[in-house]
Amino acid sequence: MEDYYDLTESLFSAKAKEGMIAFAGFAARDDPRLQQGVLKVSALCRPDGSGYLTLTFVIDLEDDATGKAALEVRFARADQDALAGRLGPDFEMLLEVPLNPFAAAPRFFVDELNLYFRRLAGTERLLLEQRIIPELADLLDLQFETLEWLDGAEFGPSTVSDHRNASLVSHVKQCLEASLTKK
Repeated sequence: MEDYYDLTESLFSAKAKEGMIAFAGFAARDDPRLQQGVLKVSALCRPDGSGYLTLTFVIDLEDDATGKAALEVRFARADQDALAGRLGPDFEMLLEVPLNPFAAAPRFFVDELNLYFRRLAGTERLLLEQRIIPELADLLDLQFETLEWLDGAEFGPSTVSDHRNASLVSHVKQCLEASLTKK
């Protein structure tokens, strides 16, 4: 009997266990087609104080297939060279992980940036609010809403709700609040 490794299942499992610390809505300043996106921020700190922040961008394309190609070009601007000059001496590297299972979902664009820092523990909020978000806003020409901080909350499964008329950001917020009230 042959054992196999389901990469898609492993990816979804890992994403569900990430230490989410914050989220925010965003929109493009220069493209009226991109009016609604959500940024999810997760953090992992090592015992030596180093670690990484995972920034996951999710954009509802609302059946605009041409928008995906434009977004790929936009997010390609956030590469190692561009970020190294903007994020300071503690920034070690950018690791981009292809999220291929999401590529088949034509309605959504998903991109992820893993930002590694030599010193991260205790500086996550400062780094995000004063350096990373402003620099990404400038580099990617995005307007971010204020980060919503989760302050170490643990999350269980979210409830399903009717969100057809709600924005993507308000739907994420509603799901997070519902999971917190279940405790």
